[in-house]
Amino acid sequence: MDSGCTYHMFPVKDYFETLELKEYGTVLLGNNKACRVQGIGAVRLKMFDNQEMLLQNVRYVPKLKRKLMSISMFDVMGCSTKVEGGILKMSTGASIVAKGSKSNELYILEGSTIIAHASVAIQTILDKAKLWHLRLGHVSEKGLVELEKQQLLIGDKLQKLDFCDLCVLGKSHRVQFGTVKHTFSRPFEYAHADLWGPSRAQTHGGGSYFLSIIDDFLRRVWIYILRKKAETFQKFKEWYTQIEN
Repeated sequence: MDSGCTYHMFPVKDYFETLELKEYGTVLLGNNKACRVQGIGAVRLKMFDNQEMLLQNVRYVPKLKRKLMSISMFDVMGCSTKVEGGILKMSTGASIVAKGSKSNELYILEGSTIIAHASVAIQTILDKAKLWHLRLGHVSEKGLVELEKQQLLIGDKLQKLDFCDLCVLGKSHRVQFGTVKHTFSRPFEYAHADLWGPSRAQTHGGGSYFLSIIDDFLRRVWIYILRKKAETFQKFKEWYTQIEN
């Protein structure tokens, strides 16, 4: 990062998604050395949080020894920059989109440059609509268009939003299950059992679980206090022996 740099400048052609090769004059570096600008294009970065940012109007300067990014150009993109304690942070609203640390009087941005070629640039742009749709909790296409008009998408150009199967699934309704009726004609023909626990507080006898058994015909309930979950089957056998007698 360079506060005195007018434009973003990159020295490697393969960094550019799109590049117009043409002489655009020269730039004067801090050591008064002049370097020729041989093109202008777009470069995509992967930021510290793995999100991507597209830089437009990037100067192609082969004689540079390092990539230089302009704080003033980030300001044009709507990013606010804060520098404190050797740490640089850029944000849009409440979201931090980039950060870096100081090294040799320059701030090194955390992230990487995505090696790209012009042939894949269109597909990358098309995917941006889906990416923002997912980032913003499956926002509608109308909402994305409004955010783009307000220039809140960090310079990304969006195309038509593709079909989202997760949106359809989220708006679907579960088919109701039919009512099941059980018929019974005598006691203990149909019974329910349920185990609850462990409770936070034990009973005076050290119990932490309770087993409930309900007979559908009699509508009678049996409750058993258990110390351990492993006692459940033994208690059920005791209950079964009791009702058989």
